[in-house]
Amino acid sequence: MNKKELVDVLNADIASRNTLTQLDGVVSNITTNLQTATEADVVFYKVHNNEKSIEDFNKRLKGKNPGLIVLNHGAESLVKADNCIFVDAAKFLILQKKVLDIMFPNKGLMKIIGVTGTNGKTTTVNLAMQISTQLGHPAISVGTIGVQDANGALIEDLESTTPSYVEFRKIIHRFQEKYQACFVEVSSHALAQDRIYDIALDAAAWTSFSQDHLDYHKTMEEYFDAKMLIEKKYLKEGKSLVVPSFEKDLYQNILKKNPNARVKVARTLDERKMMERPLFYHSSYNQSNAEVALQLNSDLWGEDKIDSLSLKNIKTPLGRFSVIEMDNEGMAIVDYAHTPDALINIGEAIKKAFPNHSLTVVFGCGGNRDKTKRPLMGKAVAGFADKVVVTSDNPRDEAPEDIIIDIIAGISTGYEAVVDRKKAILFALEAMKKKEIVLIAGKGHEEYQEIKGVKHPFSDFNIVSQFKRG
Repeated sequence: MNKKELVDVLNADIASRNTLTQLDGVVSNITTNLQTATEADVVFYKVHNNEKSIEDFNKRLKGKNPGLIVLNHGAESLVKADNCIFVDAAKFLILQKKVLDIMFPNKGLMKIIGVTGTNGKTTTVNLAMQISTQLGHPAISVGTIGVQDANGALIEDLESTTPSYVEFRKIIHRFQEKYQACFVEVSSHALAQDRIYDIALDAAAWTSFSQDHLDYHKTMEEYFDAKMLIEKKYLKEGKSLVVPSFEKDLYQNILKKNPNARVKVARTLDERKMMERPLFYHSSYNQSNAEVALQLNSDLWGEDKIDSLSLKNIKTPLGRFSVIEMDNEGMAIVDYAHTPDALINIGEAIKKAFPNHSLTVVFGCGGNRDKTKRPLMGKAVAGFADKVVVTSDNPRDEAPEDIIIDIIAGISTGYEAVVDRKKAILFALEAMKKKEIVLIAGKGHEEYQEIKGVKHPFSDFNIVSQFKRG
């Protein structure tokens, strides 16, 4: 559509406008990323009345010429740019939907399944996608490791666990003709920010609940309430929220919060008589992830085909209990575990699966996030590791040394602190003895390290591979 037609669509809600140029210009895309916008884009962007927000807007706009910028009413005096219209910020989603329904219509061809939880979202949506595909219903998964189908990555980087409403609608539009189901990770941030908006879920699951994101939610109750929205607000009538059989406290707490919640417990692998379990499924939490993935597919497509599946045919996502064999009957395990609960879970799983091995853990904690979990992570690792190596994760805008100090406050045993993550990993690998496991936790699949706003190429897998090659 041309710019004039687009303005006409939004016209009833426009509070004011700056100079609009080239009204006959074609606008064919909608985005919330001002820094990558072109003349073909309509951009939705909020500018707040503070110096940093205004500076960020001007920096991202510099050298760009978007077809149209939709800003929040009240920002008129804060920005100086052409091709801007101003609307009530509360109507952003409504207006985005109007534009998306024209440019990227959702035809309702693909079932949408949401999975929330402190830990386990990525593994669960990935396993569920593979199971659905094996059952004859081609599917995609959307989340931390991008958009994937059973053959691998379709889109590698989404920039956030759950994409914005705009980006999610575009993903649905792009893949709806080819795939029958979309399993999406739904973070607590996404639920609180209404990123799902009008997309009703055909099925949903809640994998786990433990401390995380208190920098955003402030209290555990607020965090729990955000998670509850997946059933309360987005799940279609007649559908149930699935929780793992292992998460008895979570099941009870959901019902305590809302006795009328539509919640059900997933059937266990034992109940399904799935006794042949590859190493990945020896841990209780990965059994839970598999049970939830199977139950979601049972609820979607029927129970009759599920029990004939074999877990050995279902691959594990990269960076989730990824085992790399080393010399002397040793191994490195790369995992995304980055919360106290996730670290305890994988530690217990490794100890159970390899009782005759010693265990070294290399880990850090991300900057600009919940600081209260740092000593808890240190305490968690010290509780099961034979050797602890504390290092950097994604320090972001913080000094990595400060993050490490916060972590070691929870460690009452011996430890090594090596700020440089590469050096820390090599330190642990070089010291490996016979029958030793080095768990490298926190980054998993990530191929970067974020420092002072810059993402530097970095992969735990690559460090291990380079070490093996000598």
